This record gives sequence, C-alpha cells and structure tokens, in this order.
Amino acid sequence: MKFTRKSAKSLLSASLGFQASAGARLTSQSIREIGSRFRVKMARLAKSPTRSREGFAFEYLDALDQQLHLGSRYRVEVPSVTGKNSPDIRVRVRSSGKVVQEQQLKVNSQTAGRAANSQVYGKQEIRTPKGQAHQSTNPYVRESNVSAAEVSKGASNPNQAVRSYQFKAAIAEISHAAAVGAITGAVAALLISGLEHFLAVERGEVEIDQAIAAVFFDTLQGLVMGAGSVATFATIPAFFPALAPIFHIISVPLMAIGAFQLVNQVFQILDHHESVKRNALINQVYQQDAQFFESFDKQVSDYLGI
Repeated sequence: MKFTRKSAKSLLSASLGFQASAGARLTSQSIREIGSRFRVKMARLAKSPTRSREGFAFEYLDALDQQLHLGSRYRVEVPSVTGKNSPDIRVRVRSSGKVVQEQQLKVNSQTAGRAANSQVYGKQEIRTPKGQAHQSTNPYVRESNVSAAEVSKGASNPNQAVRSYQFKAAIAEISHAAAVGAITGAVAALLISGLEHFLAVERGEVEIDQAIAAVFFDTLQGLVMGAGSVATFATIPAFFPALAPIFHIISVPLMAIGAFQLVNQVFQILDHHESVKRNALINQVYQQDAQFFESFDKQVSDYLGI
C-alpha cells in the first residue's frame, strides 16, 4: 500500500508539475530563438570592427536577459531594422501582440545621453550596459542588467553567451516545475495521511499528538518526493527540447493514473475504517452474547446444583 501511495504521489506531482511549467518552456523557446539569431548575426559580422560587434551583441544579450526575467507573458524581439529611429528591442504582450515597450541600446553612456537629450528616438527608453566607468547623469538613460564585460565576451564568443542563457532558462524551467510538484506532493500527502491518521484517532488507535506528528512528517516526505520526481521528469526535456512534445503527451495519462490511484487510496482508507468499526461492533456484540450465555449457564448450573 505504501508503495502505491508513493508511486501515485510521484506520478501526479511529476505530470502536473510538467504541465504547469508550460510557460517556462515557452520562455526557454524564445531564448533559443533569440540566441540562434544572435549566432547568425555575429557570424555575419565576423570581420566587422569590435565596436560594431559589441553594439549588436548588446542588443541580443539584453534581449536574452529581459526575456529570461519577463517570463512567458511577454515576448522580447530584436527587430531586423537598421533605421536611426527604429528600436533595437521591442517587448510585446504575447497573448495580444500589443507593444508595451521599445528600447534603443547604446554601448557608450555618453552616446546614450546625447541621444536621450536630442529626443531623436522619441519615447523609446535608452539603455546602457551595467557598471560602465562613465555613468550618464541623464534621467532618461537606464542601465541594463547586462554588464559591459558580458557585452565584450558575448561579442567575442556568442556561443558561450547563448549557452549560458539557455542553461539559466532550463534551470528556471526545472525549478518552476519542481515548485509545483512539491506543492502537489505535499497537498496529496497531507490529505491522505490526515484522513488515515485522524480516522485512527477516532477509532482510538493513536493519540492526537501522535497523529499530528505523523501527518507532518508524511507531508514533508510528500513535498520532497514531489519536488524530486518533477525535477527528474522535467530535466530531460529542459535540456533536450526536441523531446518536450513526447513528455507532454506522456504526462497526461500519467496524471490520470496518479489521480486515480490517490482516489483509490482514499476509498481504501474509508473502507478500512468502516471495516474496523464493523468488526469492533461485531466483537462487542459477540462478547456481550458470550457474557450473557456464560452467566445464564452459571445460573442454570447453580440451580441444578451441578
């Protein structure tokens, strides 16, 4: 029975956590798309001056960073335009396609300050790499989370930079799934263990403090088991995205099996409770009858002088 409960909680937690992390997988997909375009762009600029390469590297690295932090609700784009007033980065609401922000990126803070003062880019936010030696005093110039050192490294080794963001996205995907799995496992364990132990309290088999302690440890075990099972289940498609559709298909029947097993466990616990109460009642009636007949037999024996 214990193995069945553990397997049910693991199956339900793993499949539900995987399904709930669909948004995180969408973010990972966007990061892979931006990274692929970044590699192609850097390959085309292989013989270009360093300043030009760093300018484009900043665009793509900032887009990768923003997509990672904004999540699946928004889609970050690097428009394929080179006009003076065109944005380097555009942020859209993924569901509606509405543009909520456009940004112009400048590697040099002095250039960014002049651009912001001139209003040549209109209402676009102008951003610069983080931690530059010269900090702009212009309030319209914003720092990016991407440092100047990262820009330089990304320009010289775009593959390594992209792999770094893809790894971060995969870890975020697994962490999100593990969190959902941990909650699912803990709730399932709390319900099953709580029902079992508090029915045992009603039957007088254990004390209330013992039941509370047992439920607490079972819930903690369910939390750890749920997080571990989801992390194991979600790791493979996170690092091998081509397998994600297969895991998506598999997770649906696994979720149904896990849920069915847990419901079945509830009915088994209730059936066991009713069986124990029924047997106790039968035993009580039997003892009462035995005492009656024993007393009656004694009275007959006394009357007959036997």
